[in-house]
Amino acid sequence: MTRVPSRSPDAPLRANVRLLGEILGAVVAEQEGEEVLRLEERIRLLARLGRRGDEGSSRALAETIAGLDVGTQAVVLRAFTMYFHLANIAEQHHRIRRRHELEGAGATLRESLDEAIAQLRDEGVGEAELREAAARVSVELVLTAHPTEALPRTILEKHRAIAELIATLDEPRLIVREREQAERRLAEEITLLWQTDEVRSQRPRVVDEIRQGLWFLEQSLWDAAPALVEEWRDRLGPSVPLRFGSWIGGDLDGNPNAGPETVREAVERSAATTRDLLRRDVRALAGSWGISTTLVEADPTVGDVDLPDDRNPTEPYRRRLTAIWEGLGADGYRSAAELSGELDVVEQSLRAHHAGRVADGGLAGLRRRLDVFGLHGTSLELRLHATTLRDDPERSAAVLAEAASLQRERGRECIDRLVVSMTHSADDVLLAEGLAADAGLEVAVVPLLETIDDLRGAVGLVEELLDRRPRERLEVMVGYSDSGKDGGVVTAQWEIFRAQETLTWLAGERGVELTIFHGRGGSAGRGGGPTYAAIVAQPPHAVAGRLKLTEQGETIAFKYGLPGLARRNLEATLAATLLTAFPNRVLPEAPTEAREAIEAVSQAAYARYRAAVWDDPAFAEFFTRFTPLDELTLLEIGSRPARRPESGAATELAALRAIPWVFSWTQTRCIVPAWLGAGVGFEARPVEELRALYVEWPFFRALVENLEMSLAKTSMGIAERYLELVPDSALASRVFGSLREEHDRARAAVLEIVEARELLDRHPVLQQSIRLRNPYVDPMNAIQVELLKRYRAGDGNALRPMLRSIAGIAAALRNTG
Repeated sequence: MTRVPSRSPDAPLRANVRLLGEILGAVVAEQEGEEVLRLEERIRLLARLGRRGDEGSSRALAETIAGLDVGTQAVVLRAFTMYFHLANIAEQHHRIRRRHELEGAGATLRESLDEAIAQLRDEGVGEAELREAAARVSVELVLTAHPTEALPRTILEKHRAIAELIATLDEPRLIVREREQAERRLAEEITLLWQTDEVRSQRPRVVDEIRQGLWFLEQSLWDAAPALVEEWRDRLGPSVPLRFGSWIGGDLDGNPNAGPETVREAVERSAATTRDLLRRDVRALAGSWGISTTLVEADPTVGDVDLPDDRNPTEPYRRRLTAIWEGLGADGYRSAAELSGELDVVEQSLRAHHAGRVADGGLAGLRRRLDVFGLHGTSLELRLHATTLRDDPERSAAVLAEAASLQRERGRECIDRLVVSMTHSADDVLLAEGLAADAGLEVAVVPLLETIDDLRGAVGLVEELLDRRPRERLEVMVGYSDSGKDGGVVTAQWEIFRAQETLTWLAGERGVELTIFHGRGGSAGRGGGPTYAAIVAQPPHAVAGRLKLTEQGETIAFKYGLPGLARRNLEATLAATLLTAFPNRVLPEAPTEAREAIEAVSQAAYARYRAAVWDDPAFAEFFTRFTPLDELTLLEIGSRPARRPESGAATELAALRAIPWVFSWTQTRCIVPAWLGAGVGFEARPVEELRALYVEWPFFRALVENLEMSLAKTSMGIAERYLELVPDSALASRVFGSLREEHDRARAAVLEIVEARELLDRHPVLQQSIRLRNPYVDPMNAIQVELLKRYRAGDGNALRPMLRSIAGIAAALRNTG
């Protein structure tokens, strides 16, 4: 009997990418001509050969691109950019597809609730203990509008439509005509994408960012979060472990466009969106439920609502749901508890009259949504810079007064936090608390520690705060972005780890419930990386079942753009947080020798990073010339300026936000913030010791693996082309030569620690994905260099194509800032 070989798990992905590529090629030929398509294919071939070491092909690629006029460069660039958008959509859909396949085969999925529960049971955790801990688990994800989302909402909607069509093509029962129709619709959507400018003509207003954030609530989180809560309750009890916050509209740090008006806009729009979604669900139930008292009894209170007596007189449930629908439309509920009370009436009657499964079906789904989102949707958090609180009391007072007014109108849950950026002392926190109290605003004030010095002084600051104003609960935010810019990624990660440890010990001594709020960015240089690994890498008692973190910029679209992906990412976060509720069972303490070793690594890495970035007076000039930093400010992707006006910094580099700092380096494929200092740092300890830490300590393993990922995405050969943009050749040679040496050190050290010949050898799928992308990304960088040269030489026609190159490379690398 012949054995049929099993299909490769990635075969459907390759088929999807091939189909999308073929349709894109046809669209490019149709819209721009066959010559352009042939040129794009030649450039891709030269890039592929160049990657294999063919120097002649690399020279030919550079010469071909340099010889093109700006218009042709722009068209080729768009073709490559579009390919990456389509490949990203296919990869996102494939993750969902693989999950379904594995679940269908009965597999326990990695980073799932099933896996976490099985792990805990293997460690001897009983059912009662598990449920007791699960009742205390809390995960809060806070959406932010940091200026790294390079795609307008219109493009995101097109991406979602394409993903849905790919899912349609997965249906095995499609007949030929239906498949052809789906492919024609794909061609239609790709044509629309080609004719839609991915670069905004105007900088988005804060209200546009508010709408964009709520789009993810409406399109994916509204379904994904309650579905996950249903599974949680089935397995672990009746708690609500998920909630959502937002900074969008309330983040005034460095944004003169945000203020009292945007705070009100954010709260009102979130509440209106939530009411609309609830009304949609209530209307669906009302349309579905025809339960009649001519057949079955109902409690008299169910139909006792303010509607005409002749309206559905024998259908009391429909009457009640209609009244709820109208009440939501009139914004008539003052709290989620009030609405929940009405749903109690409905549920009790259903259960009393043989309709328990109806109560457990659609009604339970509606109630889960109300439990997760309330009537407010996302809780708005305010953020003000400590300097603003001190030096601009009028602006601060106006914002806090408006927030207090909104709390009186909509309840305390609509605005519940005030984050103080660049907190340096207990005085900053106490000042914010005093101003909030004066305004009548009930919020928890959250100190944000953003520099290496502030992280090192965290325990002293909090100790003084507790001495001067004792409290039962405290939230402290740790900033990955600015601390990384300040001292390098290795030292930032270690100091955040240490700050959490010391704060946890202090909170335990004082009997304070401590929550650490993690301000993570999308890229490794700003604390990004796989969320699950990051959570279990924290100090064992620091999370303890309570997790709060930011979801920033383009990572929101990557993680929550599709309902299936949203469910997967939410579940991974929740599963990891559940594990942290049992720190003595599953989360190992740092090995005995770990602290001394990582301290030595950190000190060496910090000295190297500071010497390169902050002690070299010419470094800022090199950075500005070498990267598209200045041009990045022309890309209309966020309402907030690139520099913090409140910082009072002595230099432009010091005033620069961490986001454009990372974004600019990423564009050049150098990605310096993600690895600078690590090579020298690792040389401070024997490799055998570091290998042992990699195996035994989750914190060090996550650090090394994030470095490995960043180094795999780095291409110093491509980055070298940007030296043409630096007028001072001696400066360019000196600084870049030093960076290349450090890159090579870091790469060699990581390979020694993980005991591999090539980066990502242990992750072949990811390794292959990066290798397949390179022939498409490399020409985009070459085109960007040419466009930057032309733009900086005064060619205004190069501006818009150059801005498209920034957005395109961001899509290709799936990282901006």
